[in-house]
Amino acid sequence: MTYRSIGVVLASLVLLAPALRAQSTEQQIVADAAAAMGGRDRILVVKTLVVQGGGHDLNVGQSLRYDELGLQSDAWQIRDYKRTYDLANTRGRFEVVRASQYPYYQGVGGERVVQGLDGDVAFNVAPNGSATRVFGGQAAGRRVEYLRHPLTLVRAALGPSAKLANGRTQGAERLVDITSGGVTLTLGINSSTKLPSRIIQMTDSPTMGDTAVETLFGEYAAAGGLQLPARITTRTDRWPSADVRILAQSVDADAGNLAAPANVRSATQPAPPAPPMTTAREIAKGLWYVEGTTHKSLLAEFSDHMLLVEAPNDERVRAVLAKAKELRPNKPVTTLLVTHHHGDHTGGVRLAVANGITEIVTHRSNVAYVNDVLSRPHTINPDDLAKKGNVKLPKITAIDDTGVLRDSMMTVNMYHIRDNSHADSMLMLYFPGGKILTQPDIYMPNDARNVIEGEPLGHAPWLQNLAGNINLRKLDVEYHAPIHGDYVTNRQFLDSLIFMTQFVPGGKATN
Repeated sequence: MTYRSIGVVLASLVLLAPALRAQSTEQQIVADAAAAMGGRDRILVVKTLVVQGGGHDLNVGQSLRYDELGLQSDAWQIRDYKRTYDLANTRGRFEVVRASQYPYYQGVGGERVVQGLDGDVAFNVAPNGSATRVFGGQAAGRRVEYLRHPLTLVRAALGPSAKLANGRTQGAERLVDITSGGVTLTLGINSSTKLPSRIIQMTDSPTMGDTAVETLFGEYAAAGGLQLPARITTRTDRWPSADVRILAQSVDADAGNLAAPANVRSATQPAPPAPPMTTAREIAKGLWYVEGTTHKSLLAEFSDHMLLVEAPNDERVRAVLAKAKELRPNKPVTTLLVTHHHGDHTGGVRLAVANGITEIVTHRSNVAYVNDVLSRPHTINPDDLAKKGNVKLPKITAIDDTGVLRDSMMTVNMYHIRDNSHADSMLMLYFPGGKILTQPDIYMPNDARNVIEGEPLGHAPWLQNLAGNINLRKLDVEYHAPIHGDYVTNRQFLDSLIFMTQFVPGGKATN
């Protein structure tokens, strides 16, 4: 070999060194985690894992308030928690009974949920044992759920098809991004113990944008020659969302048959449902009740613009804005009224702003939430507002106890709903021109989702609260135009109040 050839080789090695070093860093993080858990060889020969325990979760997005304590009000007990993994065949069965622990729950007892995964086939198992395949985002989510455990993720990372990237140090942790089966998760390990400390999934939220869901591991204990966590907690963004204690762990025990049934495996994805019909009826002069799904909206006509009440999701906002243009083509929708902070009522706020909303009216306790919705990054799945770049954000008008929007054509009176245990950020609206009351989530007349098996008349925990607020404000109500349910007479509301139900046979609905 000539000196020139040797120089070329040495130069090539110098150029390759950073790549080799980066690859080594990521592999070393996984190797250290495997060694701390019991060794690479032991992890790769494990056939099954069964974990059992219980705990609780918190329904982030449906909380009493948008703050750290308010988000801990919607608590659910987790019992009969059992997760069975067939690691040799990439199969899993996840079972849990989830029961509400808050005082305004509308159901009876706990609900058992059984979910299955067989490779890339995800399915749900009904109480009678029948299985139904799920597709799309649900199937991808099931794969994430399978990998959201140190044993399954480290084992996947040791496989030949796994892709490792972005090895780095962050505080007292070392992290690496792991892609397996089309899913990318971040594994964090403790720099001292080398044991996995957390698994991070970056998700997209219509309201919160780029959102980290972190599963944290602690209280490691020996099980079948491995070190496995006995406490698993979850945080969604900055909020605690679950806490589970593992009471029993079995390695290489009989896991049973976790394979998807033949009819499930052969099932094909159904065609998407047709878009719902969007209808608008004028319930008072210049006031339209816009229907089509479980979440209704209202359009109110002012002298030079239109007001949109509620932006639950993008689909509904697009449909309602199109209906507004059809009804009043020369009056733009420039004002949005947000009744409260729950995600299923605000998922379309950003789209509304991208389509011309210049003012948002809401209770003062929602201002921080609305600002977060409008300002947080949406890089994972850029929406219309993100794609527009530097858009001038709307003015936010904060309502305290009462407020009014009025001009020569329309009057909307707004009142904070006091002492409601579902959300203390809610506004109810009174349209004096038609003696019509609008509110979200409290009175949902004839909404089938609130007619509970075993209680044929349904269940109405908040009707007394609504009646009290109506009386407090001395409102002369003749009709109810709720965000959920039917447009009904006040007579039906009073019947519902007396019987404490949201479904009255032969009620005075105006549909």
